[in-house]
Amino acid sequence: RRMEALEAHGALAAAHHFWLRSFCDVYLEAAKPALRGPGEAAETRQTLLSCAELGLRLLAPFAPFLAEEL
Repeated sequence: RRMEALEAHGALAAAHHFWLRSFCDVYLEAAKPALRGPGEAAETRQTLLSCAELGLRLLAPFAPFLAEEL
């Protein structure tokens, strides 16, 4: 919504919040035990990759060279 309203600062803040608070603080920490176990590792890894891709797509309009390199 912030990107559609051309509110760059708000859009960057939302991307930052997703990357740090939702992905790193919550999901990544919760996924560590599942990655160590043999049962759910494949699905957990796929979800992590999907979230990381989403985070990089959110970052691309603000830091295109960094997002492309990552």
